[in-house]
Amino acid sequence: LAGVPVVATANVLVIGGGVVGDNAASMAVGMGANVTILDRSIPRLRQLDSEYEGRASCVFSTDAAIEEYALQADLVIGAVLVHGAAAPKLLSSSLIKRMKKVQNGLTILTLL
Repeated sequence: LAGVPVVATANVLVIGGGVVGDNAASMAVGMGANVTILDRSIPRLRQLDSEYEGRASCVFSTDAAIEEYALQADLVIGAVLVHGAAAPKLLSSSLIKRMKKVQNGLTILTLL
């Protein structure tokens, strides 16, 4: 994820800033990736922004933001949980088709 000379640093999108998303972002930041965390809680985004001290971008989650950052991402980590319900589908199939491809196909990792 950190890149090497002549290879760009990976862009990682973490959707969800709770415990799982925070830990995923922490791992990606620790590996040297460019990390963006999307969440719908302003207080949580402020807390994460303070915690990462500029090493990760914390952005309010909207459909437009998900689309914008997913299209730039090399790795998308879904870490959203709605208590008592199935994990929400935040990326439409049409958006997934427009995302960057990797050699062995597109990989989407969902952590719950």
